[in-house]
Amino acid sequence: MNVRTYLQAIRDLPPASVETLTGGSPFIVLSPHPDDESLGAGGLIASACRSGQPVEIVTLTDGAGSHPNSRRFPHDRLVALRKAESKEAAAALGVPAGRLTHLDLPDTAAPLDGPRFEEAAARIVEIVDRVGAAHLFVTWERDPHCDHEAAAALARAVRARRPGLRLWFYPIWGWHLDPDAPLGDPAPRGHRIDIAHCLEAKRSAIRAHASQMTRLIDDDPEGFCFDERGLAPFLQPNEYFFEVPDDA
Repeated sequence: MNVRTYLQAIRDLPPASVETLTGGSPFIVLSPHPDDESLGAGGLIASACRSGQPVEIVTLTDGAGSHPNSRRFPHDRLVALRKAESKEAAAALGVPAGRLTHLDLPDTAAPLDGPRFEEAAARIVEIVDRVGAAHLFVTWERDPHCDHEAAAALARAVRARRPGLRLWFYPIWGWHLDPDAPLGDPAPRGHRIDIAHCLEAKRSAIRAHASQMTRLIDDDPEGFCFDERGLAPFLQPNEYFFEVPDDA
C-alpha cells in the first residue's frame, strides 16, 4: 500500500457520531503543538463539549520553535503568546481553561524516551485517572514531524500504563506525505465524523492561533505560517480518527 491508497482509505472510513465514537465518555486530545488539537480534532472537541461531554486538551511542547529568530517575540514571549492563543482556541471549542494542560517540552525537541518522557507520561496518566478518560486522541505517528512522532510514542506509553484506554490517531502533516511513498501499515480502522454543525467553532479556534495562521510575527524570515494548501484539509466538514490496536 502506498500513501495515496492509505489516505483514501482514511477518507472512506465509515461515518459515526461523536457519541458512537466515544461512547459519551470523557476523553483527552494530545496535541504536539499549540494548534494541532484545533486543526485535527477541533470538530470532535466542539461537538463533545456541546453535549456536555468532558474533554481535556494536553499540549506537549511550548510552541517556541515556530519563530526561532524573532526579536519581537523571543522565546518566553512567544511561549506566552502561544499559550494565550491556545486558551482562546479552547474557549471557542467549549473547553474551559482548567481543562487545558501544557507539558512545556521543547518545541522540535520533544523526547522519545528518558526522564522527561517518563515524567510527561506520568502527568497524562494522572489526567486519565482524574477525569476517567476512556479515549486518548493523538496525532498520527506517520506525520513527518519529530514532535508528532514523540506525541504518538507518548500516547502509546500512556496506553501501556492504562490498558483499557482506547487510542486513536488523527492526521495532520500526514495529509501532505508523498502520495507515491510506500506505507507498510495495515489498513486503517476507525471512523469519520461529520462536523458541519460545529465547523464555524472549529474555524474560530484555528483563527485564534494567529501566530501560525497569519504574519502576526513578521520579523523572522524562517518563521512558520500556514498557507492555503497546508490548511485546506482542516477546513472540511469531516474529521478522521483511526484506532491503534491493543497489540500494535
